[in-house]
Amino acid sequence: MRQVIAALVAIVLGGGSSYLHAQATDHADQGKARFPALAEEEFVGAAPVLVSKEVMEGWNYLYRFITEVEFVLCLEGSVRDGVITIDGFRLARMENASATSVRYHPCTSDRYIGTAHNHPPTAEGAALCYRSLPDRRSFEQDQRAIVDIILCGEDRYIWILKDGTTGGPGSGDEPW
Repeated sequence: MRQVIAALVAIVLGGGSSYLHAQATDHADQGKARFPALAEEEFVGAAPVLVSKEVMEGWNYLYRFITEVEFVLCLEGSVRDGVITIDGFRLARMENASATSVRYHPCTSDRYIGTAHNHPPTAEGAALCYRSLPDRRSFEQDQRAIVDIILCGEDRYIWILKDGTTGGPGSGDEPW
């Protein structure tokens, strides 16, 4: 249990570094509003949902080492020209977690755009890339969330938008 907590603390503390770097300005640009340039190679996925490579690395690490319970992440990012860019996350304040459910407090970040949670691997090898009824209810009730992500393996996840659009590198091979 101590190893899991240490891993989570390391991810949460390190997760904000890409955001801080993106906000750094050189002296020539002081006082000017600007949107950080998004290099295509820094992100994975396809429009309308892009995920930074740093975020993917964090998701993979957590998925690899937290295998017995569900966890929730508060996603941070932006929307520009209809494209959702996820460039950070924080661990949600969780109250109770099991292999099939998790109860957590609402996310509070100003840059909050939705949540991600895992479906832990099973001994039976059951399909993991699906939305459960509680997943659907939670997303529908969250007025601030614009994207919901289910982590279902290393480099595998599905995303869902409020209008029902779905995608991601886990969406094609499991039934919904």
